[in-house]
Amino acid sequence: MPAARWKVLDERLDIVARTRWEVLTVRSAAAVVAALLSIQPFGVLWSIGWFACFAVTEAGARLVSRAALSDGVLAPRARLAYLLLTMLAGLVWCALAVRGWVSGQEALRLAAVAVLVTVLIHAIGFSSRTPVALLAMCAPAALLWLALPLALGGYEPGDLMIVGFGTFMALAYVLAAAWATKKNAQALEDAERRAKEASETKSAFLGMVSHEIRTPMNGVMGMARALQATQLTSQQREYLDTIIRSGDALMDILNDVLDHTKIEAGRLELNVAPFNLRLLGEQSVQLWSEAAAAKNLELICEIDPELPAYVQGDEARVRQIVQNLLSNALKFTGNGRVTLAINRSLQADGESGVEILVRDTGPGMSADQTARLFRPFVQAEASAARRYGGTGLGLSICRTLCSMMGGEIGVESRPGDGATFRVRLPLPPAEITPVDTQPSPKSVASSLSDVRILVTDDNPINLAVARALLRATGASVETAAHGVEALDRVQTDLFDVLLMDVHMPDFDGVEVVRHIRAGLAGPQDVPVVALTGQAGPGEEDRLRTLGFDALHTKPIRQAELVATILRVLEHRRRDRDVA
Repeated sequence: MPAARWKVLDERLDIVARTRWEVLTVRSAAAVVAALLSIQPFGVLWSIGWFACFAVTEAGARLVSRAALSDGVLAPRARLAYLLLTMLAGLVWCALAVRGWVSGQEALRLAAVAVLVTVLIHAIGFSSRTPVALLAMCAPAALLWLALPLALGGYEPGDLMIVGFGTFMALAYVLAAAWATKKNAQALEDAERRAKEASETKSAFLGMVSHEIRTPMNGVMGMARALQATQLTSQQREYLDTIIRSGDALMDILNDVLDHTKIEAGRLELNVAPFNLRLLGEQSVQLWSEAAAAKNLELICEIDPELPAYVQGDEARVRQIVQNLLSNALKFTGNGRVTLAINRSLQADGESGVEILVRDTGPGMSADQTARLFRPFVQAEASAARRYGGTGLGLSICRTLCSMMGGEIGVESRPGDGATFRVRLPLPPAEITPVDTQPSPKSVASSLSDVRILVTDDNPINLAVARALLRATGASVETAAHGVEALDRVQTDLFDVLLMDVHMPDFDGVEVVRHIRAGLAGPQDVPVVALTGQAGPGEEDRLRTLGFDALHTKPIRQAELVATILRVLEHRRRDRDVA
């Protein structure tokens, strides 16, 4: 049989092996038949023998198909054995039909016809997988369907013609149904393949667009933040703040669209590790403090003193949920306060968890508005997108993230009474205190004095941004325009840390790190931070296995980049002390 047909058999064998319901139905029917046969003229011995044959073929098919159910592949011998057992299973039921027909009893003849019809209908299901399996199951039953009434029916010529016409017509419809089932299955497979290809193409396109957008945005946002550190007039600073806020809003929209695409493609993954939830809450409030002050809003952080020091979960995704809820609360609240409360709670199963509340004194929402609030591309009011911007994806993504983490999110609100968003997550206390706690943004603003850094990037704008931001922290910064130049620099100079663009023409960052870790250029243990604008799920773990110490996505944010550099430097220092 052609390889493509075998592939179809392997891929569909989970259906060929039948669902639990089908297995239960077939086995129950066989048991009932065996019991009935024991009280009919067939006798107990014939009944036991028939049921034994059925059990052998059934158990053999399940045993042979077990490999396909585990890894989706059958060896050639197992494929042949499976088809043989399929044919034998059909013959067992056909033997029952023959025995009933030759008995001469009208009831048993009708039962024999019913058995053959059942076998033919069951065989139709195989037509969507492979013709060979269909033939193995269908051929004996189809031949008996014709032979029993025509050859052993004992009909007169006129009656025989009528019976023959009806039999051929029924068999023709069975074959037509099998053919239609096969064509429909092929059309479904083609549609699934095209949908998968379209999804992969869309993901690749968005990944490429993300990278291309992040590169110029890195220049815009990096230089804007570098400009913040210079002497500016009040009007210039106001204009610059507007540029930065607009750029941050654009990046939020881009990140929401990319996350939504990953969710649709089923490629959004969680990275579970110990993290400081208390620090996460404090940093989130600190991040939005300026936005709250600009609107004369009070931003409050309330943290339960019984909250564990560290919890186990995906820090980045929990932070994303908290920041999205704070952003929405500040966006829609005109006066009053916004409160972030993080409390310890018990889950329904009695396990320790966390409850995160974001309360605001905004205009509130009606029951109809809250009912559709967590749908993609939906906002509480149709005019909200025009007045406040955004995609309407944030809360939908939050709901998906909560579900992925085994939690839930809801909202309580009434018109004029503000809103309270409630998130419950099963974040158990972490057994091991992590050593790489990230410093708060303000504590690292000028912490790189006397640190020598080599930045490698093929984009001159990215080099200029990194140089400007890092020199503002007191670091000594050198640059390289491609991988070969970076290798030359590390062979002649000593650097405390390398910032390496992953994607570069000819000689990319992965090749550079491979040469360094192999001892072909400079110290083998020099810390290397990957810089990339296209970081999908699992990318950081993949880069760590290739020799990188950490990953930082573009656009570069000064405080976060400095925190990353300090963390890898501390790790390397501890490794050297242990050695």
